[in-house]
Amino acid sequence: MKRCPQCLFLYPDSDEHCDFDKTPLEVVDDSALEAAATRPTKRRRSLPIAAVIGLILGVLAFAVYYAVSYKTRKAAAAPEPATQGVPQVSPSPVATPSPSPESSPSPAPSLFPTPKTAANGVSTAHSRATSDPVSTSGPGMGNRQGGKPVIVLVSGGKIEADEAWRTKDGVWYRRNGMVTLLKTRQVKAIVTR
Repeated sequence: MKRCPQCLFLYPDSDEHCDFDKTPLEVVDDSALEAAATRPTKRRRSLPIAAVIGLILGVLAFAVYYAVSYKTRKAAAAPEPATQGVPQVSPSPVATPSPSPESSPSPAPSLFPTPKTAANGVSTAHSRATSDPVSTSGPGMGNRQGGKPVIVLVSGGKIEADEAWRTKDGVWYRRNGMVTLLKTRQVKAIVTR
């Protein structure tokens, strides 16, 4: 057998030049032919194995990516644990209005007291005091006093909210559809604009 030194293509002993690149052929002994014949079979066997391993790694990488993106989408779509519901507490006692000098019957206590104004004219009543579940369905939901509540913080800052209410856990407020809890020690007052 003869072999082309350039392209390593095998030819019968009767050929003198390579058909592809016209290079003179070399005579090859049987041991070189066996080595050349076994080498491609190893490559042929390793190629499918490498392809299968690559496919498995690709599927695993896709599965990990999908799982992470699914959890991210689920976390973004699901409300925060604090917004799933306000802990059920008994309604805080509301001061009943003092009887009027007239003899008319006194009105029933309301869960939405009228705002009391301080000496400087700022309203200090709560926006809403109830143990009902939190409504996050849109702006103005549950805001029954006409103005938006402003939470005055002990640090001097102010938070303008769509809705605010007190519970035993602290002060909850909703702003732009997001509900947040502030500890009682952080809040100085809740005023209505």
